Amino acid sequence: MRLRRMLALFAVMALVALACGDSGETTTTTAAPPATDAATTTTAAPPTTMAPTTTAPPAGDTTTTTAEMMDLQFDAGFDEETGTIKLGVLAATTGPIADIGQSLLAGHQHYWDSVNAQGGVNGMYPVELVIRDNAYNPEQNVVVYNEIKDEVLAFSSTIGTPTTATIFEDAAQSDLLVGAGSLASQWALTSNVVLSLGADTYFGQFANAPYWAMEIADPPVMTDASVVGIIYQADDYGQDCKNGYDFGQANTGFNAAYEATYAVGDSDFSAQIGGAQAAGVDVLFICALPSVLAPMVGTMAALQYFPAIFGSSPSYIPILNGALGGGDPAAGAALFNSFPYYNAGTSAPWESDVPGMVQMRADWEASGAPIEVVTAFYYFGYTQGQTFNEILKVAIANGDITKKGMLAAVDAVQNVQLEYGTSPAGYGPTPKDRIPTTDTGIGVVTTTDQAVFGLELIGDLFSAPYMADWDPAG
Repeated sequence: MRLRRMLALFAVMALVALACGDSGETTTTTAAPPATDAATTTTAAPPTTMAPTTTAPPAGDTTTTTAEMMDLQFDAGFDEETGTIKLGVLAATTGPIADIGQSLLAGHQHYWDSVNAQGGVNGMYPVELVIRDNAYNPEQNVVVYNEIKDEVLAFSSTIGTPTTATIFEDAAQSDLLVGAGSLASQWALTSNVVLSLGADTYFGQFANAPYWAMEIADPPVMTDASVVGIIYQADDYGQDCKNGYDFGQANTGFNAAYEATYAVGDSDFSAQIGGAQAAGVDVLFICALPSVLAPMVGTMAALQYFPAIFGSSPSYIPILNGALGGGDPAAGAALFNSFPYYNAGTSAPWESDVPGMVQMRADWEASGAPIEVVTAFYYFGYTQGQTFNEILKVAIANGDITKKGMLAAVDAVQNVQLEYGTSPAGYGPTPKDRIPTTDTGIGVVTTTDQAVFGLELIGDLFSAPYMADWDPAG
C-alpha cells in the first residue's frame, strides 16, 4: 500500500503534462470513414517541415534487362530501364506523434533497404520510396498525397486513420492501393486499403482479450463473478474496440456492467473513472491513446482504485513509464503492474528468437540506426513493408504491375507466414477475407532496458475459437 501511495503521487504529478501534452488533431469528415485511432487537435494544418524525401535503391548493378521485363505490364511508378518500382509513403515525422511516426518510418525503410540489398523484389526489382511528411494532419495529408500520387505505383505505408480517411476514396478512384495506416477493421470494407499481414485489428484485440482472461490466463483474470466495464474514445476507433468487446461478451457471457465514452480533447476523466469505481468494476477495458491512458491511470491511482485493465494496442507507449513514475521508468512500470495493465495486440518481443524477429533485428543492425528508434511502431512499419512485398510478388507473377494489377493481386496473397509466431495470413475477395489475421497477444508492461518494446508477451499469440465466426460486413 505504501508503494501504491508513492506511485499515486508520481502519477498525479504527471497528469498535467500528459493530459495536455498531445491531445491530437481535428479529423476531416469524409463519407463513412473507417475507424479513427488518432486523437485530434484544434491547430491549423502546419506546413510541411520535412523536405520531400526519396529513399533510392543502393548504388550498383540493379538494372533489370528489357528481356527480363518484356512480358511485364506497367504504368505509373515503374522505371523500364532499371526495373525500379516507386512506392509512396505518407509519414508523420513531425507533429504531435513525431516519435511514433519516425519509428514507423524507420522500420519501413529498413525493411526495403534489406530487400534492395538482395536486388529488390524477387531479387530483380529495386524499390524506391517517395516519402512525404503529413505531420499527422488530415488536411496536410491531402496536400502531400496529391504531390506524389501520379508518380507512384501504390502507397505502401501510411499512418493513422483520420489521415488515411482523407485520401482513400480518391485513391480508389485512381486505382491506387494503400497500406492501412491503422488496425481499424472497417478498412476491410474498402476495395483498395489493405490491413497489415502482421497485426490484429482493434476489434480482434478486444474480442480476443475476454477469452484470454477467462480461458487461458492462469489464474483467470476474469470469471463469471467479475464486474466488467469499458471506457472508449467516442469515435470510430473507439467504436471498433467497443464492437469487439461486445462480440467477446456475446461469446463468453462475461458480466458487462458499465460503459462510458470520452470526447477527443478531454483531459479530465474523473467522471468516467469514478463511474467505473462506483459500479464496482474490477476489470476495465480502455480503448484510448497514450495521452488519455496516462491521466486515466493517474486518476485511478489517486483514488486508490486498482481494477485489472485491458488496453488496446495504441493506448500504451514506453514513455509513459517515466512520465507516470516521476522520471523513474521502473516506478512507472510498477504502477502499471499494480493494477495490472494488460496490453492487447502485443507482438512477439524484439528480443524473441522467432525467425521474423531475428531478421528484423539484423536489418536494424545493418541500418546503423540507434536502438531508440525501435518501438512497437517500428514493427508495424516493417510489417507494412512485408505486406507490400507479398502483393508485389503476386503482381509480378501475374505479369501486371499496373495500378489495377496491384489491386487484383491482393486477393491472391494467401497463407503467408511472416514467422512472428502468428498463423499464416492472407486476403481474399470478401470483407471477411480482407481481415488477414485474428491472432493477438497479451503483454504486461516492463522497462525498455528489459524489453525494447516496453512490453513482455505472456505466452503465445492466440485467436479465440469464436473469431472464426466474425464477419466485419455483419
